[in-house]
Amino acid sequence: MEINWMIAGPVLAGILGIVIGYLMGYATKKSPDSKKELEAWENKYEAKNRELNTSLEKRKELENTISNLQTRLSNVESELASSKSKLNAVQNIASGTTETPNNFRSEEAKAAYGQDVIQDDLTIVEGINIEIASLLKQNGINTWKELSTTSAERCREILTGSGRATDAHQPATWPDQARLAYEGKWEELREWQNKHKVVA
Repeated sequence: MEINWMIAGPVLAGILGIVIGYLMGYATKKSPDSKKELEAWENKYEAKNRELNTSLEKRKELENTISNLQTRLSNVESELASSKSKLNAVQNIASGTTETPNNFRSEEAKAAYGQDVIQDDLTIVEGINIEIASLLKQNGINTWKELSTTSAERCREILTGSGRATDAHQPATWPDQARLAYEGKWEELREWQNKHKVVA
């Protein structure tokens, strides 16, 4: 069967034109929406990018602030240590305690006590046992020198604050004993302790 192109040609051309027209119309119709969608995504990206940049800037500012605070804290600690040292010096002058170094001689201490003596061992003081020595250290009294410059009243306060009785331990004698230990007067300290034996 032969096709009559005189009739089929125009029909096919018309159909092809309709299809092309539909496709062009569809593309034309869809383009604005695609463009708007693309612009929306670009806006979201730019917003997120700005948000990220802002976060980075805030983080840098925070890091700088922390660094400055650490520097200031270090300076304050140094000033505090210096002030504490000056205060101790003033207190020592006021109490009549000199700043001469403690020349601890373990041999002399051992000769007086018949056993090894550790420097700044607070239990060498009559009336102070291990528990009380720990209590004194908790209150900032770590050495013979520091104990020697502590008032008898303060020693009693520390002792009574822990619930211990003061009479048995005689804290009023601690500063003088500690002074003798700090000054290395072991024979004098031992003699005093033998005459004033207290319960530790």
